[in-house]
Amino acid sequence: MWAAARPHRGMRFAATLRWVLASSAGSYCVSEVGPPLSGGGTSGVARSDPMAAIDVDSCLGDGFAALVVGDWEAARDAFATIVAVSDEPEALDGLGRALWWLRDPRGAVVHRERAYAGFRRRDELARAARIALWLSREYALVWGNAAAARGWHARAERLLATVSPGSDHGWLELARAERARDAMSSARHAQSALDVAVEARDSDLELHALAQLGLARVSAGALDEGLANIDEAMAAVTSGEPTSLETFADVCCTLLLACERAGDSERPEQWADVLESFARTHDHAPLLAFCRTCCAGVHVASGRVDEAEEELKAALRDLTDAGQKARCIHPAARLAEIRVMQGRFDEAEEFLRGYIDDPAAIDAAVTLRLARGEPDAAARLLMQRLDAIDRDTPSAAPLLARLVEARLADGDIEGARIAAVKIERIAETAGRDRVAAIAVLARGRISAAEGLGGAVSLLREAVNRYAALGLRLDTARARLTLAQALAASRAPDAPDVAGRAFSELESLGAAHEADEAAALLRRLGVKTKSGPRAAGALTRREVDVLRLLGEGLTNAAIAKRLYISPKTVEHHVARIYRKLDVNTRSEATAYAVRHLGE
Repeated sequence: MWAAARPHRGMRFAATLRWVLASSAGSYCVSEVGPPLSGGGTSGVARSDPMAAIDVDSCLGDGFAALVVGDWEAARDAFATIVAVSDEPEALDGLGRALWWLRDPRGAVVHRERAYAGFRRRDELARAARIALWLSREYALVWGNAAAARGWHARAERLLATVSPGSDHGWLELARAERARDAMSSARHAQSALDVAVEARDSDLELHALAQLGLARVSAGALDEGLANIDEAMAAVTSGEPTSLETFADVCCTLLLACERAGDSERPEQWADVLESFARTHDHAPLLAFCRTCCAGVHVASGRVDEAEEELKAALRDLTDAGQKARCIHPAARLAEIRVMQGRFDEAEEFLRGYIDDPAAIDAAVTLRLARGEPDAAARLLMQRLDAIDRDTPSAAPLLARLVEARLADGDIEGARIAAVKIERIAETAGRDRVAAIAVLARGRISAAEGLGGAVSLLREAVNRYAALGLRLDTARARLTLAQALAASRAPDAPDVAGRAFSELESLGAAHEADEAAALLRRLGVKTKSGPRAAGALTRREVDVLRLLGEGLTNAAIAKRLYISPKTVEHHVARIYRKLDVNTRSEATAYAVRHLGE
């Protein structure tokens, strides 16, 4: 999200936060006017002028201060007070920004277009150009309107051609970086924007540019350098350095996108705790919901699948109701992934309908085809995606790993070996721990398929590598593959490894693979614990909720303690009742006291 005009009082984030918290109780937009005189007169103010009853400066100050601290409703109300009686461009601009955060992108565009026209009439070309750049991006990302996006970008270019060099030209360079067709061009423009930002001391531009530079470098294959840029930007935005929360949102989105391209799933999990701490410290309860799909990505990285599911459902409703396209990854693709994990294949297929070409949907689509005994169809999907990207970058490694699975399922060991060799080459050049783990697992799978003695040691190494990275789901999946290899060789520890894989997969909500592990245990003569009273059936967040139920907390108190919404707590409690086969809160509390301890 482009940072818009700064709050007119020029307050830094932390200072404004303290000021708002200290003074909000006495902040009013409406001027105090005398009571009506007898006969309908007024005292001191001519009531025929509606602007006379409004303290415009006070309303603007309240509105921009509310934007800075994330109080979107208060910002909307303050700016709307002015807009109701005037076309003041600052108020229109602020109202548009507030509406964007309140998930009304159509209203945001309408009001910011009016603000653009107002600044243009005033001959404030730089401010008009900044809004034009925002409109260009919004038309491209939300509405998919390439013509409108090009038109607004061209308008910004023309307006800034007559403006003295400064920060505004840096924002133009940033827009050029995002529109660039190749990573090297994007990096060049982002570096130019960063240089301008440092010179102009524009912290918002600096952090936007730093994140975009990192994304471009990751896309070009310079992973360590690019991710270091993004880590730096994340450190700054979570310290309260920028003046706009739009900067926070944009850098977080860029982090997730860059990590997906880099095949780095541990970095979002590491930042997740920092993000939640920032939101909690600054009392920004809705802050992480700036993009529900990105928010869901943070939840999944932290192992909170249930919360991710709720966010994605809400995101899908938002898009459907507004008739918009997704800004980046479509929530339907992410929901399909979760449904596949849960073994709910028919529902996953429904979510994928119409999004099969979405890059984010490839993993779910491949899993569906493999589960239905269609390895050749799965391989074709993977090859189509691999043809669309650079196969020598880390982002290709997870796709190649799935290709190994598909080839082996089709009996094509040689084809699997070719894909595994490509993963190893990527691992050698990229120096990424996760890619190295993927390469070892692929070699282990092939060795197991060939019946070679080294398969078990390779698969143990893969399990250890994933565990060292803290990737719980990948660790559990690799452990299941190890258990299958041990069972094939009649190793005595096969039941123990299979049992641990079963417990891990069940606790993570990976029902489909947990069933596979349970079937393996039965073949090994081991009875699996099943039924709703198995504590392992609860997710990590459900255990957190259950513990607090055991302490006697209400849903509202649990929501406050865990920093989630009361509605989300209700969903967790309902799932806990179902999984534990209890019907009342007292039964769940008793279970918590007996089985979870202090």
